[in-house]
Amino acid sequence: MLRVNSNQSLAAIEAALVHAAQRRGINVLSIAHLNRLFQLSGNALSKDAISLTVCRPDLSAALLEADIRFANFIPCRLTVIQDDGGVILESLTAAEICRLIGRPELEAAALPLENMLRELLEEAARAGRPGRPDAPAPAYEPGATEGMVSPRATIPQRIDCFGSKVEDLAGTGQHDAPGG
Repeated sequence: MLRVNSNQSLAAIEAALVHAAQRRGINVLSIAHLNRLFQLSGNALSKDAISLTVCRPDLSAALLEADIRFANFIPCRLTVIQDDGGVILESLTAAEICRLIGRPELEAAALPLENMLRELLEEAARAGRPGRPDAPAPAYEPGATEGMVSPRATIPQRIDCFGSKVEDLAGTGQHDAPGG
């Protein structure tokens, strides 16, 4: 298990992880605040935790081609767990994943993914500020996620059974300014 400790706050680590991922070309697919989820059902947790799902397609594609069962672990999950006086950042290692699917010979192919995750966790543990571990991470709000968006009263892309679009029906259907 990749494990990094930090004395930063949960919110600072979350922001630092997102910013570090963006700098490395890693897609942050989801962020789940576990205590918030459980509070909604009336089962608050004694400690807070955040689960992030991340993916870097160029590293993941090779592993999925080698064995599609890597799809159980890709996209990768990172957890940030509130601990006394700080947080713990964790993720599975490449060796653990290879052992779980019974393919230890793929550990070398999975090593770049593990190194990327290790660098991401270590940078975030320093609050994403190289050379300034005591500086707070920039504020981060994920904005609306897919689950928060309501499709009610949206205009459908196709407006009839023939597949027409609103844009097709507006105007003459021909380009009115050829050139340039």
